[in-house]
Amino acid sequence: MNINDRGIILTDNVDIDWLKKLEPQFFPDYIKFVINPESNRVCVGMEVHRDCEVNMGNIDDLYGGNIFFENSEVIYESTLNISHNKSIRKFRGNPRIINDEETVQMLDAILKSWINL
Repeated sequence: MNINDRGIILTDNVDIDWLKKLEPQFFPDYIKFVINPESNRVCVGMEVHRDCEVNMGNIDDLYGGNIFFENSEVIYESTLNISHNKSIRKFRGNPRIINDEETVQMLDAILKSWINL
Protein backbone atom coordinates (compact mmCIF):
# COMPACT_ATOMS: atom_id res chain seq x y z
CA MET A 1 0.00 0.00 0.00
CA ASN A 2 1.28 3.45 -0.87
CA ILE A 3 1.04 6.29 1.61
CA ASN A 4 1.42 10.00 1.11
CA ASP A 5 3.94 12.18 2.91
CA ARG A 6 1.51 12.68 5.80
CA GLY A 7 1.16 9.00 6.63
CA ILE A 8 -2.05 7.02 6.73
CA ILE A 9 -4.72 7.15 9.40
CA LEU A 10 -5.76 3.64 10.36
CA THR A 11 -9.38 2.69 9.77
CA ASP A 12 -8.95 -1.04 10.35
CA ASN A 13 -6.78 -3.16 12.61
CA VAL A 14 -3.38 -4.02 11.13
CA ASP A 15 -0.32 -6.05 12.10
CA ILE A 16 3.43 -5.61 11.89
CA ASP A 17 3.60 -7.39 8.51
CA TRP A 18 1.13 -4.90 7.06
CA LEU A 19 3.24 -2.02 8.38
CA LYS A 20 6.36 -3.48 6.74
CA LYS A 21 4.63 -3.40 3.34
CA LEU A 22 3.81 0.30 3.39
CA GLU A 23 5.57 2.36 0.75
CA PRO A 24 7.59 4.42 0.94
CA GLN A 25 9.52 3.05 3.90
CA PHE A 26 11.46 6.02 5.18
CA PHE A 27 13.39 3.89 7.70
CA PRO A 28 14.49 0.27 7.16
CA ASP A 29 14.23 -0.81 10.82
CA TYR A 30 11.12 0.95 12.10
CA ILE A 31 8.01 2.93 11.28
CA LYS A 32 6.82 6.16 12.87
CA PHE A 33 3.34 6.57 14.33
CA VAL A 34 1.28 9.30 15.93
CA ILE A 35 -1.57 8.88 18.41
CA ASN A 36 -4.35 11.33 19.19
CA PRO A 37 -5.88 10.10 22.47
CA GLU A 38 -8.71 12.65 22.19
CA SER A 39 -10.02 11.06 18.98
CA ASN A 40 -8.58 7.55 19.50
CA ARG A 41 -6.87 7.74 16.10
CA VAL A 42 -3.50 6.40 14.99
CA CYS A 43 -1.51 7.51 11.94
CA VAL A 44 1.48 5.54 10.63
CA GLY A 45 4.21 5.83 8.05
CA MET A 46 5.19 9.48 8.00
CA GLU A 47 8.79 10.62 7.58
CA VAL A 48 8.49 13.17 10.39
CA HIS A 49 5.91 12.85 13.18
CA ARG A 50 4.63 16.39 12.60
CA ASP A 51 3.76 15.52 8.99
CA CYS A 52 0.41 14.07 10.04
CA GLU A 53 -0.68 17.08 12.10
CA VAL A 54 -3.03 18.39 9.40
CA ASN A 55 -5.09 15.19 9.45
CA MET A 56 -4.76 14.18 13.10
CA GLY A 57 -5.85 17.26 15.03
CA ASN A 58 -4.32 19.83 17.32
CA ILE A 59 -0.56 19.39 17.62
CA ASP A 60 -0.86 19.74 21.41
CA ASP A 61 -3.02 16.58 21.54
CA LEU A 62 -0.61 14.37 19.58
CA TYR A 63 1.99 11.88 20.83
CA GLY A 64 4.62 10.27 18.61
CA GLY A 65 6.68 7.13 18.63
CA ASN A 66 8.33 4.37 16.66
CA ILE A 67 7.65 0.66 16.20
CA PHE A 68 10.74 -1.44 15.50
CA PHE A 69 10.15 -4.24 13.00
CA GLU A 70 12.58 -6.83 14.41
CA ASN A 71 10.98 -7.22 17.83
CA SER A 72 7.83 -5.02 17.68
CA GLU A 73 9.32 -2.79 20.37
CA VAL A 74 7.49 0.51 20.84
CA ILE A 75 9.34 3.62 21.92
CA TYR A 76 7.43 6.84 22.49
CA GLU A 77 10.09 9.21 21.19
CA SER A 78 9.20 12.34 19.25
CA THR A 79 9.42 16.10 19.43
CA LEU A 80 5.62 15.94 19.79
CA ASN A 81 6.15 14.49 23.27
CA ILE A 82 8.22 17.35 24.68
CA SER A 83 5.27 19.54 25.67
CA HIS A 84 3.47 16.59 27.29
CA ASN A 85 6.54 15.66 29.33
CA LYS A 86 7.06 19.25 30.43
CA SER A 87 3.42 19.62 31.47
CA ILE A 88 3.53 16.57 33.76
CA ARG A 89 7.16 17.19 34.75
CA LYS A 90 7.96 13.49 34.48
CA PHE A 91 10.80 12.71 32.15
CA ARG A 92 14.24 11.29 32.62
CA GLY A 93 16.98 12.69 30.46
CA ASN A 94 15.54 13.06 26.97
CA PRO A 95 12.27 15.07 26.98
CA ARG A 96 11.35 13.53 23.61
CA ILE A 97 10.77 10.13 25.29
CA ILE A 98 7.60 9.42 27.27
CA ASN A 99 8.60 7.56 30.45
CA ASP A 100 5.56 8.26 32.62
CA GLU A 101 4.06 4.79 33.18
CA GLU A 102 0.44 6.00 33.28
CA THR A 103 0.86 7.86 29.98
CA VAL A 104 2.63 4.90 28.35
CA GLN A 105 -0.17 2.55 29.44
CA MET A 106 -2.81 4.88 28.01
CA LEU A 107 -0.94 5.23 24.71
CA ASP A 108 -0.20 1.49 24.52
CA ALA A 109 -3.91 0.69 24.94
CA ILE A 110 -4.81 2.93 22.00
CA LEU A 111 -1.92 1.78 19.81
CA LYS A 112 -2.57 -1.91 20.45
CA SER A 113 -6.28 -1.51 19.78
CA TRP A 114 -5.28 -0.59 16.20
CA ILE A 115 -2.03 -2.52 15.65
CA ASN A 116 -1.51 -6.17 16.55
CA LEU A 117 2.08 -6.32 17.76
